[in-house]
Amino acid sequence: EVMVQFWSDHFNIDPSKGDCQWLKVADDREVIRKHALGKFPEMLRASALSPAMLWYLDGRVNRRASMAEQPNENYARELMELFTLGEGNGYTEDDVRQQARALTGFRYDWKEGRGMVNFRFDQRRHDRGLKTVFGKRGRFTWREACNLCLDHPAHPRFVVEKLWSYFI
Repeated sequence: EVMVQFWSDHFNIDPSKGDCQWLKVADDREVIRKHALGKFPEMLRASALSPAMLWYLDGRVNRRASMAEQPNENYARELMELFTLGEGNGYTEDDVRQQARALTGFRYDWKEGRGMVNFRFDQRRHDRGLKTVFGKRGRFTWREACNLCLDHPAHPRFVVEKLWSYFI
């Protein structure tokens, strides 16, 4: 239970934002509780696909259908700043913008009368162009976006320091 509380605070979702009030319960069960004693990369990836997180940090509206459309940076910024690297630990505003492009393409369908939200990846809404994040260039998707943060040298220290502060 202590680890569940720690990770719930780490991957914070405010239930007062829109449909988060309904989706947070499933996030607690399917992401936090399921992975609380597991491996961080698996929890991070599960959180990235969580309907509650996609709703809370606007992943549901993060698309780039044309070059003129700017992707929503909310999740990209929090992925770096709060979840994996820490504020100012080796990333730039350009990294955030490029990472936001990698995280485009998710959408949701509300199933009226059934009270269900179905999140899915829509290739047409994803920015398939070349991106540069942390000096690495590629046609990154959400999975590579997570991996780039997990592979960053600031990541282990940031998470260990948070755990250390919490428990010690």
